[in-house]
Amino acid sequence: MKLKKQQSGHAAILFVMCIPVLFGVFTLASDGARALQSKARLEDAAEAAVLAVSAYGEEDDVSKQTSKDYVAHYMHDMSNLVDIEVEKLECSELPECTADDNDRPFVEYQVSGRTKHTSWFPGNDVTVGFGESFDVTGMSKARKFQSSQPMDITFIIDFSGSMNYDWEGHAPPDMAEEVPNVPGRFSPPSRLSDLKDVVQMVTDELQAYNNSTTGPKHRVAMTGYNRRTVNAGSGGKFIVRDQRIIQSTGQYDKDDVVNFSKTIKQQFKPKGKAGRIPNGDELAEFNDINYTSDFGSFNKSVKGFKAYGGTASLQGLIRASQIVSYHITKDKEEANPKQLIIILSDGVDQGHYLGQIQKLVNKGMCTNLRNAIEGGPVSADDNNADKIDFSGGYSSGLPTNTGEDPSVRIAMIGFGDGYDIHANTGLLNCVGEENAFSANNKDEILNLIMSLVSEEVGHLAQ
Repeated sequence: MKLKKQQSGHAAILFVMCIPVLFGVFTLASDGARALQSKARLEDAAEAAVLAVSAYGEEDDVSKQTSKDYVAHYMHDMSNLVDIEVEKLECSELPECTADDNDRPFVEYQVSGRTKHTSWFPGNDVTVGFGESFDVTGMSKARKFQSSQPMDITFIIDFSGSMNYDWEGHAPPDMAEEVPNVPGRFSPPSRLSDLKDVVQMVTDELQAYNNSTTGPKHRVAMTGYNRRTVNAGSGGKFIVRDQRIIQSTGQYDKDDVVNFSKTIKQQFKPKGKAGRIPNGDELAEFNDINYTSDFGSFNKSVKGFKAYGGTASLQGLIRASQIVSYHITKDKEEANPKQLIIILSDGVDQGHYLGQIQKLVNKGMCTNLRNAIEGGPVSADDNNADKIDFSGGYSSGLPTNTGEDPSVRIAMIGFGDGYDIHANTGLLNCVGEENAFSANNKDEILNLIMSLVSEEVGHLAQ
């Protein structure tokens, strides 16, 4: 009996000695399970965030805040968010995208984060633990592909004089008197020079797809504007045109009385020679280019264009309506089902044109353009010479080369020193807040355009 009591005492001592070890195992298991669960939730948050970011298409503060919001929603027990990173990689930066056997360019997005959590059982000198807190990391990627469906892109490009300025707002020596209060000297390249390079790079990306198919191809068209537009007449001679219907002519351009109702009625009708060319606008050199997949010739023409004069985006929008509705193509094919119209400008419309574009938008200018393409009610007269039939104030839609219903997205990209895209409320209301973007340099313009192209014809892959 005495031996049994001694053995019983030994067992009790062993049990007491094992308690810290057992408790340590328990604490490690508890906080360890929490850490694994937290990591899984963080990766779920990163996955949701990267899909949202790739749909948005930008690597900026909005994307970062969106990612933070997703993490906060998923990680309800974190003590704080240590770090969040959003990264966007273009096709040219990804070996698998530039590989010879890849015929579908894509952009890759990555969201990664680190969160800190307070330990339930931090441990002490006797028991082991995770410490006062532990960190977990999570990451997810998404790719946005260009699909096998081609599209027609219409560029509406600002050729006003400020396009000759550099990115800091300095004018070249022959225009320095226009911005006397901007300190510093002009430093090439100009905004226009960079934009021409961007157009070249965009068409290079589109060409990669065109080279891989024997079917319909991506095509581009362009109309330029300052306070007027320029396109060829029936004899091939370039003519400066005013897309507004002028009711009465004043002493200066700002004094002209515009008939807004008639301007909308004749939105899809090509205009005759402008009655007045504002001072300076005649020095610009640009003209329309109809839809083409011959990107070499397209870029050769664009490279030779020159900017000068004022800014009136309504001119470009109305002229683009006519280009889209006629949809003249070098290959004489019908339009691609996907249509993308991009307005590219470095400045707000001048004075009276700000009010004029707002009135035209209110009267249905941009709604007419969308509905003319997709089908729907229009308040403009039918132009029997174009490819779209308006019957009883209703468009049948733009005929397509596949028979599919057409769709269109109209977007604007504002860039340059201090350009606030919200200052032109008419243009903003035309495209919608979700289609208005700002850029601060050449790379950002390129990324925005390629994001728009991918959004229109792409899908997301995890």
